[in-house]
Order: sequence, then structure tokens, then C-alpha cells
Amino acid sequence: MSKFTYTESQKKAIFDRGTDLLVSASAGSGKTRVLVQRVIEHLKTGTGIDQILIVTFTKAAAAEMRDRIQTALRKALAASQGDSQQQQFYLRQLNLLPVADISTLDAFCLNLLQHYYYVIDYDPVFRLLADTTESALLRDEVWTDLREELYADDPQGRFARLTENFSGDRNDQGLADLVQRVYTFADAAPDPDAWLSGLADAYQLDAAHLTETSFFHDRLQPLLAAQLDQVQADLTSALALAENASLTKQMTYLTQCLDQLRNLQDILQTGSWNDLRTEVLAFNWGRLSPISKKNEDHAVYVDLKAFRDSAKRQLDTLGKTYFLQAEDDALTTMRQAHELVTELGSVVQSFRHAYLAEKQRRHVLDFADVEHAALQILTQPGQDSQHVREQLRKQYQEIMVDEYQDTNSLQEAILTAIAQPEPHGNRFMVGDVKQSIYRFRQADPTLFMHKSDRYGASDAGELVTLAENFRSMKNVDDFTNLIFQQLMDRQLGEVAYAGDALLKYGARYYPSDLQFPAEVMVYLSDRPTTPDSGEAMDETFQVDNKHQGEVLMVGKKIQELIADQAPIYDRETGQTRPVQYRDITLLTPTRANNLIITDELQHLGIPVMVNDAQNYFKTTEIQIMMALLRVIDNPYQDIPLVAVLRSPIVGLNENELALLRINQRTGDYYQAVLHFEQTYSEDHASDFQHTVHEKISHFLEQLKTFRDVAQQNELVTLIWRIYQETGFLDYVGGMPAGKQRQANLHALYERAQSYEHSSFKGLFQFVRFVERLQERDDDLASAPVQTADDAVSVMTIHGSKGLEFPVVFLMDASRQFNRQDQTGPYVLSGKDGIGIDYLDTTSRIQAPSLQKVVMAQAINRASLAEEMRKLYVALTRAESRLYIVGSHKTQDEALKSWQQAFQSTDLVLPATLREKSTQANYLDWIGMCLMRTPQAGDLRDGQPALSALAGDPALFKVSFATEDDVAPATNVTQSAQDWLKQASAAAQKVPATAVDGAKLKAIMDFQYPHQAATVTTAYQSVSEAKRLFEDPDNARIGESQPTELGRQRGRRFVTHDFARPDFLQTVREPLPTEIGTATHLVLQRLDLTQTPTAERVQVVIDQLVTDQVLTAAVAAKIQVDTVLRFFASDLGQQLLAAPDRVQREVPFSLLMPAKSLFQDFQEQDSQVLVHGIIDGYLQTDQGIILFDYKTDHVNPDRLDTSVARLVNKYGGQINLYATALHQMTGHPVLGQYLYLLSVGQLVPVPRRDLDDPTTTE
Repeated sequence: MSKFTYTESQKKAIFDRGTDLLVSASAGSGKTRVLVQRVIEHLKTGTGIDQILIVTFTKAAAAEMRDRIQTALRKALAASQGDSQQQQFYLRQLNLLPVADISTLDAFCLNLLQHYYYVIDYDPVFRLLADTTESALLRDEVWTDLREELYADDPQGRFARLTENFSGDRNDQGLADLVQRVYTFADAAPDPDAWLSGLADAYQLDAAHLTETSFFHDRLQPLLAAQLDQVQADLTSALALAENASLTKQMTYLTQCLDQLRNLQDILQTGSWNDLRTEVLAFNWGRLSPISKKNEDHAVYVDLKAFRDSAKRQLDTLGKTYFLQAEDDALTTMRQAHELVTELGSVVQSFRHAYLAEKQRRHVLDFADVEHAALQILTQPGQDSQHVREQLRKQYQEIMVDEYQDTNSLQEAILTAIAQPEPHGNRFMVGDVKQSIYRFRQADPTLFMHKSDRYGASDAGELVTLAENFRSMKNVDDFTNLIFQQLMDRQLGEVAYAGDALLKYGARYYPSDLQFPAEVMVYLSDRPTTPDSGEAMDETFQVDNKHQGEVLMVGKKIQELIADQAPIYDRETGQTRPVQYRDITLLTPTRANNLIITDELQHLGIPVMVNDAQNYFKTTEIQIMMALLRVIDNPYQDIPLVAVLRSPIVGLNENELALLRINQRTGDYYQAVLHFEQTYSEDHASDFQHTVHEKISHFLEQLKTFRDVAQQNELVTLIWRIYQETGFLDYVGGMPAGKQRQANLHALYERAQSYEHSSFKGLFQFVRFVERLQERDDDLASAPVQTADDAVSVMTIHGSKGLEFPVVFLMDASRQFNRQDQTGPYVLSGKDGIGIDYLDTTSRIQAPSLQKVVMAQAINRASLAEEMRKLYVALTRAESRLYIVGSHKTQDEALKSWQQAFQSTDLVLPATLREKSTQANYLDWIGMCLMRTPQAGDLRDGQPALSALAGDPALFKVSFATEDDVAPATNVTQSAQDWLKQASAAAQKVPATAVDGAKLKAIMDFQYPHQAATVTTAYQSVSEAKRLFEDPDNARIGESQPTELGRQRGRRFVTHDFARPDFLQTVREPLPTEIGTATHLVLQRLDLTQTPTAERVQVVIDQLVTDQVLTAAVAAKIQVDTVLRFFASDLGQQLLAAPDRVQREVPFSLLMPAKSLFQDFQEQDSQVLVHGIIDGYLQTDQGIILFDYKTDHVNPDRLDTSVARLVNKYGGQINLYATALHQMTGHPVLGQYLYLLSVGQLVPVPRRDLDDPTTTE
């Protein structure tokens, strides 16, 4: 890439001074580079870094800004060589940079409060409530206390009426949720009490009749007119189809409908509410004459009927939404709603003050408190406040605000308080209102738009637009412009996408011949009905739902890109190269389908990394742990208890769970568990009952331990104790994605640790804490785990803001937008207040106030505007390739939905069509915008392209895929036939040559000379091969036995019994083998330079327990006197006499002829690697003395027989050791012995040699 050259608009943003400057920076326009360069230019003129306040939206952005300024400063320092004064200034700025005011606004306000707390008489000792869930728990406590007070002091019954209106008949949780939501909205206002006091103002009417009020003319009438215009557009489209096909009856019918509608529109302008309501509800739709399917005009009839049905639904919805009540009833609802909302404002004010008092008592603050405190410090009427304000205004020569579109009114008030007043302001505000996507955090993009309008029309400030996109290829810009110039306007979108708002291609470093069309990929989810549709698909593959189908379609496209080595331009290297997995990012509207995406792409062999929070609390391991914590807190909870019993921690299956319930059919499940434990009789129990009892008794013992730990220790101690004693942390490591699961469990431990530092303590509160997280649909991010460097990324659109990717797939584009904030008994708006339903306590009928209906419509439009901005963010993340992925039932359904765009000949689609519920998703928005272009071709179905789009340069294609298209090939026969045809054709092109018959026969009859080696192990343990030396006549003991299919088993000695993992062990006495292993370990660890004593042996045992090498139960079974007896023997004394010549725990590997191990193996040169560990040997001048400890039981009554049995059992193993030692050391083995610890006897083992072994250490 060539050296960056600033555009004229960028230069204005960098150098213009003397007034407030608003920079509207489109996607990829280099706003951060401009902001940093503006800082450097300030420094060049002598303004210090400590004289500039830079406010960012996130901590990460602040850190990046600081780093970029540091880099730019170092470059400026290097360029100022020879100017010592300038160099000293730059060095001073570099030293000041770490403490410069470059931070989030929250951090700035916190710093302000910590320095000037005395101005508002605030206690400077406080802790930040950074955890929103801790705040929620504290609010719950405050509300519980306040609610009781309000119930007790309610002489006029207003609070009771408020509770009844918003809560069900079981509890008053509905009101609790409402109070806290209203509190959240109020807290984002500069003056929350004033906002709450004015909450009911919208319900005060200024005229006796509804249609004479300003509320009707300003708010209600425009909405109704727009809805009726959309009905008219649908009917007009239907009439045009009927006229083109000369369908006389249908033309007459539609004309009559349009006449009725025009009358309705006239009444809306001049009539009364009741007249309007009567006409809407009595609208006569009559009957649309049908046309036979055999008629050639039936297809036209279907299309026009769809338009008629759409119009009818729209008008019916209008009647059910706006005209439920006659005028008198509607006015009564408004008056009653006014009383309720007034009481609600008063209650929320009381809650706010009580909550603030409790936070002050606990010395805690949340970020909103800090911002309000900062505003108080700056705006109070006293001299101290004025002094602080003037001092800050004098200090900051410029206030720079990044991502200004995401500020709220409270933050705006704070910044205004310390800024120079207009028209000589000193604020530099940069952002892009088209990327304001944080409405859920009370961000107010209208602040940006009002300044944009004002600065563009007056001298109050300067507006600079950065339209060039230096990030993306030209077609990404063209495609984005094509969509948004039809989709976004001030009416629905809150910004007009025209003129300077359009993206301009600035990334001219891309090769001109490298352009890729945007692709809309539609998965058709309806399975066609065919004669074979009843036959199941290949059981290795079946598309369960449309989301899975979309992911598989994307997976197939990714595989094609990788396989074809699709080219992309690497901006860092300035070269074109093949696409890699890490270049590809999947953007999702929500995290709902992340598990499907991960699973399906991994099944396709595509490495994937999920960057956003990913259903942490829904993962199996966390659900099990949370169930166990609930049971520890209170075991009388059936569902968590059964979840734990069924989990690997206890390991009961369905039949075992049923046994417990059958044992006691009534009461809590925990009572049934206890009853089974108490009534169990070993003498009368079956094997099945005995197995269940072992598991249950172990669980109850653990549960008692865990409950004791929970009462006496911190939560983190309990969680780690669970991990240790159950082995659950180790268990999940063996599951699929084990590293991620273990990381999740570690994250739970860390989350509990941070929770313990809050104002809440204990297990019960932690369980509540997590439940509140889940109720709020909040989540923890999956714990980071080391991932592949070359992997496809998955993240939400919100998470992608500010980032860029070579290849972008916008996933789940057909998901209907979430309209949850527009439903329920109330709607909330920071600008308009609250709209509510009113419950008539006499009739028990609940009706929405017209204020709520109007407000819901405004919220809907604000929500849709934000969805448009989210779509803009998603599309502009792409550098080279862009894919939009969604689904429809059928291709016909998709095209008919998109063809509704032809209802209008205006460039911008009608607002009512864009907000139509059936069209409210990214895919249909995009589809409608593409449909009217010349490039749409056959998709338009004969409709003419929109003239305003003639010559549009955007390149795109639309593809449809069915289940069969994304499934692997199932018709093997056809595939084989195709391959055979291709192979035959290729063979015919090969020139024929004479064939040597003898050579051909030799090739066809070829036999691999080492066939036996292919079914013979190359690696064998001593413990498995020790039988080799048991009897001279059985030196070759391997056999090849035919299996049931006539195939031969491989040659290898195996142990058929596998040890049961520790985390699956049940309560029992230590096994003799475990005690023997532990005794071996003690013998190996003892220091031979000192004479062993009972105390020294016990010290070794205790250390092994402390190191968690041995369990306490096993350690208690080690016989210390047995160990001492060994060292008192002749061999033991020899070892103590020469400790430096003793070798213990010696590993070895021994190559042995395979024919000496397996009797049917005839090849002479094939060898098998045998490995093992020798207990010990003593090196003498004459040779080696080999010894091996054995803890096997020896019958003292039949001593000779028992000893002979053990010599026979272990003779082969000792002989292998002797052979290995001879090869390793070159010294002869003078003696080889077993030391039988149980009887304290040293037993010689007869020596046998093995031919041609090769040994390595």
C-alpha cells in the first residue's frame, strides 16, 4: 500500500479550529487516524497532551488511542532531530502520556469525583459496583423493603391499584420489574427526578374531543395516515395486475375497496373519532371472485389476491390496535392511566432515593451514580462548583469525543458543562450515526443528528463529512449504497442515506481486476413432497431445521473457497494470496445459533472460533456444577438433585433413579434417597440394589462434606473442593472440546472469586446471583482457551463494530427482529416516557391507552432504525467478499415477498413496507432493494427495473439451495457411473503398448513379503510379555486365532481388564494392588544414605500424601515394619553399604525377535520393542545384582509351594530385566532375585537367556 495521503475533508477535520467540530465519519473512513493526527497537530502548536481531554466508548478503544498517539509522538520526535526545544517538548509529552486524560467517560467522571468529592459533600471512600448483577441483587433487597412500606402506608389504595394493574394474581413481580426498568431509563436522564415527575404529562389532553387534541394531530393522525397509505398501495398494486390481465370482476371489486378507503382517509382528516372507528371496523371487504386453477390468468389472480390479503390484514390490524375503544372509553382509559403513571413516577422516585441511600450506607456506587455525581460537581450553584467548572474549561483546550453517536443525554450534559460555549466551542466530536447500535444502553443518536442539522444550517459549529471508505473493495461500497439508499431515510432510519452519507470508494490500492460480487444465499427450508419423500435420508445426514441448513450451506461455500484457493488481497503485504480460514468471519444478529454453527462447521472439518459470549450457563459442565451448588445449598430441590444424580459425578442411570423413587413414591426426591439409604439391608439386597447403594452412600457422604465446607469456608474453597473430590474437572477434560470445558469450569471458580469481593456473600446468594444473570438473559463469555491460529471466526454484529475482515458472512439474515420491548402491559422510551395498558378492576378488561399504541409505534420505528444501522455495520465489515445468508420456505415465497418493492416507484421504499412485520428482517429488506435493479434480471418476473437504479454499478448474485444441495452425495451408483465414464474416456487417450504377460502376472499375483508383520504389534510391555519365560517349552506363546468372520486377530499380548478411573471409583477399601504399588513407591523414595527408621519411613509416606501422590486410605495400609525388614536383610544391608552404586526405577526398551514371542511368526529379521521399568539393581565390581520387590500374599503354611508359584509367575519378567541389563551395561548379571515383602524372604530366580535381543535405555 502506498503512503497515506489525507483527503480534503480529512484535512479539515485535522486542522480546523475555533468552533465546535462534528465529524460524520462513514465506515472505513479513517476516523481514528484523523483523531490521532489532530492530537499531534495540537502538540506541534504547543498544546500539551494534558490540555486535551479524549473520551472513548470502551477501555480497549482508549488503550488503542493511547498507543497510536505514542507511536505518532515517537515519529514526530524522530523527525524533530536538530530542534532541541521541540524534542524536549515531545519527550515531556511522552512522559505525560500514561497519565493523560484518554479514557472512557465513566473513568473521567470517576476521576472527577475522586478529586472533587467535597464539592457535593460526598464520602470519598466507596467501591464501584462494576457487576450489574450485584446491582440487581441490591436493588431487589431495597425494593423488597420499600414495597412493604408502600403497602403499609397506602390510605387511598393507589399503590395497590398500581400493583394490580401490572402484576398477576400470584405475585407482584410484574410491578417490581416495571419499577426497575423505569429506574434504568430515568437514570440515563440528566435530572432523573424531573424525568419521573413528567412521566404522566403525555396523558394530559388539551381539548374535550380526541380528534381536536394536539396529541391526535401531532402523533396519532400521521401514524394512521401512513398505515392507510400502505393499504392503498397494496390495493393499487392488485388493481394494476387485474387491469393488465383484463380481469373485469376483480377490477370492479378492487375499485370498490379503494373507494371505501378514500372515504376513510377523508374522515381521518375531518371526522370524529367515533366516525373514523365505525368506518374502519365496518369496512366491507366483500368477496373477491376466484379464478379456476385451469385458467391461464390464475397465476395473476394469486398475485393480486396476495396484495388484497395484505391490505385486509393491515386494516384489520389497524382496527384491533387503534380502535378497540370508542371515544368516551378511550378518554376514560387515558384519565385512569394518568393517575397510575403519576403514582408510578412517585414510587420510582421513592425507590431511587432508597436505593441511593443504601448504596451510600454500603459505600458503593454504580457508573450511573458516578456520572450523576460528576454532573452535580460541575453544575451546582455554589462557588466550589463554579471554580471546578472554570478550572476544567481553562485546562482543556479541546475536548475530543470518539463514537459520539453512542452518548446519552446525561453524558452530553457533563461534556457541555466543561466545554467552551458556542459559537466558539472547543469540542471535537467524531462518529457515524449510521453505526449507532447501542440503543439498549440508552444511547441517543438524535444528539448527533440535531447537531448535524444545526451545524449544517448555521454558524453554531462546523460539520465535516468523511465519506471515503479506505477499508473495502469498490463493490462492497457499491452494494452497501444500493441497499441503503432504498432502505434508510429520516422517516424510518433516522438519517437520510443520500449525498455525503453514501460511501465513496477510497481504497484504490486494491487491484482493479479483483472484484467479487456480493452474494445472497437463500436456503429453502420446505422439503418438497415427492413420491420418495416418505423415505428417510441417509442416516449419516439430515437437516433438522433451517438454521442447520443455512450453516451447512455456508460450510459448503467455505470449503469451496478454500479448495479453489479463492484469491483475496492482503492489505498488510500488499499482495494477492489464497483465502485462509482465518480470513473468514461469520457475523450473527444474536448468539442463539452459535452452538449449531460450531457443531456443524466442526463436523465439516472447518476450524471455528467463537469470540462472543456463547451460552456459558447452558454448557453441560456448568449446568451440572450449578445443579450441585443448588443441592448443596438446599437438597430438597428435585430437578437439580436428579440432574446431579444422573451426572457423571454420581453416575445413576434411568433405572437406578427409578429404583429410588419406587422405594418411596411420595415426598421430595431427596427424602426418597434418604429412605433408600436408611432402609438398605446388605443381607437382602440384590446386586442391582447394592450397586445403587454404593453410589448413593458415597454421594451422601460427599454432600455432607460439601455442606460443611460451604458453611465454614469461602465459596471458591467449596468449588475447588468439589473439583478435587469428584474429579469432575478431569472428567470434562476427556469430553469433546475438553480444554474449553475445563476452561469454563476454571472461569466459574474465578467468577465465584470475584463475587466474594462484592457486598454479597455465601452460597445461597451466589445461586441467586447466577439465577438473576439468567433471568436477565445475561451470560458470561465462554472462558478463553488456546485455539487454532487458522480458524473461522464467529461473533455478533455488536462485537464486530470497529473491526474488519477479508470475507464476511452475515448469518441468519431472515431472523425476524426482536420486538419484545413493544409488547407487554407497558412500553418505555427515554424520550416519550411510558405507555401503559389500563386494567378496569370492575370488568377485568385490560385495554391499551392510545399513548401506548403511539409510543409502541415510535419505539418500533426506532428499533427498526437501529436494525438498519446494525445491517450497515455488518455489511461494512467486509474488505473483499460479502455473503448474506438466510432462508425462506420456497423460492416462490421469497420472490413474491421481495416483489412487493414494485409497489413504489420512489427510490426509497415506503416506510410502511419496510416496517411490515412479514418484511422485518435483513434478508427481505435486501431482497426488496435488489429486486428493482436491472441486474435482478429474471428475478423481477417481467417487472421493469426502477429507472433511478439504471446504471447502478453494484455486482451481486442470488442463489437458492435446498436440503439436497447442502447434503453430501447419496446416489453412490450414479457417482460411480460418472467416475467410470470419466476414467474410461481418459484411458482411451492413453497410447496402447505391448504388454509383457509374465510381468502382468507377477503384478497381479504379488504377495507382500512381510504380511505377518502387518498384524503383529511392534510395541509390547514387559507385564504383558512376561509369560515368555514361564516354561522352556512355552517360549513361543503367541497365537493367531480366527475371529467369527474368519479374519485373523493381530499378534499382541494384552491385559483385558482396564483400571477404573479415579473419578468413577466408589467408596471401598484400598485394593492389595494399590497397597503394593504404594509400598514400592516408599521403597523407591527412601534415602539410602541414612539408615531407615520407622520415623523416616513415615515421613516419606506423609509427604506422598501431602503431594497427593497417595490417598490417606492407601497410606494407612502401608506396613512400615515390612519396609524396615527389607533393609535389615542381607540384600538391604548391601544397598545401604553402597548407596551410590544402587540404581532404582530404571526404564528400559528391549528389541526382541518377533519369532521368539509368537509361535506362528516365521520371519527372521522382524523385531518387537519390549519396554518396562526395573525396580532396582546393585552394581558391583564383579557384575550386577538384580532385585524386584513383590507384595503378593505368601501362605506361611505352604511356604515352599507359594514361593515356587511366585518364581514361576515372575520368572519371565525377571529374565527380561536381566537380559536388558546385560545389554545396557555390558556387565554380567551375577544374581537375580525376588524379595517377597510379606514374608521377608529373598528368593533367587533361575536364569534363562534370549537369543539376539537389542536393548536401549
